[in-house]
Amino acid sequence: MKPIKNKKKFVIVLILAAAAVGIYFKYFRGGDEITYITQQVKRRNVQKVVNATGEVHAVDLVTVGAQTTGQIEKLYVKVGQVVKKGDMIAEIDSTTQQNDVDINKTRLKSYEAQLKAAKTSLKIAERQYQRMQKLQKQNAASIEDLENAEDAYETALSQVTEVEASLRETEISLSTAETNLGYTKITAPLDGTIVSVPVKEGQTVNSAMDTPTIVQIADLSRMEIFMEISEGDVSHVAAGDKVTYYTLADMDDIRETTLKSIDPGLTLLTDGQYTDTEVVDSSEAIYYYGRLEVPNEDGKLRIGMTTQNVIYVDSAENVLTVPAIAVKENNGEKYVEIRTPAGAETRKVVTGVSDDLNVEIKSGIKEGEEVVLARMSSSEISDKAANARGARRFR
Repeated sequence: MKPIKNKKKFVIVLILAAAAVGIYFKYFRGGDEITYITQQVKRRNVQKVVNATGEVHAVDLVTVGAQTTGQIEKLYVKVGQVVKKGDMIAEIDSTTQQNDVDINKTRLKSYEAQLKAAKTSLKIAERQYQRMQKLQKQNAASIEDLENAEDAYETALSQVTEVEASLRETEISLSTAETNLGYTKITAPLDGTIVSVPVKEGQTVNSAMDTPTIVQIADLSRMEIFMEISEGDVSHVAAGDKVTYYTLADMDDIRETTLKSIDPGLTLLTDGQYTDTEVVDSSEAIYYYGRLEVPNEDGKLRIGMTTQNVIYVDSAENVLTVPAIAVKENNGEKYVEIRTPAGAETRKVVTGVSDDLNVEIKSGIKEGEEVVLARMSSSEISDKAANARGARRFR
């Protein structure tokens, strides 16, 4: 913004100077002489920058939800509170979940007793079967007795397998019930600050419909700035470029960092609002997010703050420069006019870095020469001055 204001001020001064010179020639020296407004070729530093507006986000922002249904019995936190990982956030009524745990524990004990009895019956049936095998070999037992003993053994074995399966199923159900009981006690998943508490004590949450948000926790020690870089500028910037930024809350506190990355898709795509090319109207401006990751130990950056950012794209130090308005172009070739005793001389030049106010000149001119910024006849200048005075008179 400052370069634009300086440029406007420079143009105004240029016009006023030309008007003064024109009036002098017309009224004091006579004749319709050509007046040249010039500036000396100087060495200076030139920086090309891209300006962008940004918004502050937390790098780590976690939404803590409820994975079970019930009434919120207790909230342990409030907005702005600092918490550590594992700290209690809230408790949900656990009556139903506790009952499920107790029921499955009872079933587990019952199946354990049944399994013990089934294994005892299996041992008895196995011994009886082995005895009948020996007696049958000695022709002391009939084949029918042996078959009956074998059937009893197989039945007892099947009973043990069935009870073991039921026992395993109950163990899984108990584990699930205990997990659900654990969901009623909500703890902080990370160190951070509570930035949102959208629920109240006594409120019923229903995880079957949607995962309800209990709190949002953010690590505010590091923040991320999403800069909106215009379509016309995005090809000029790259990750690693120097960036300065300040917030509207403290415009004198200018900080420096580097550009971390640029999103490959437009902002609508990043925000999840882009579906196809018809979403973006041809009259709408296209922007891409450039991301900055910055420290926030002093806590001055807050989520949602607006930032003004300057991306330093290119620079040249101690180079020959001329005002940008002095450089003209014809058939793809750039040139400037140099003031000479005979009038003005056209010089082809090769330009470099430009900050929109001054342009680096790599070749074609020398330091100290005077470049022509504007030329007007004394009568033209006088007419413009008269028109300006008339315009002020009728305001």
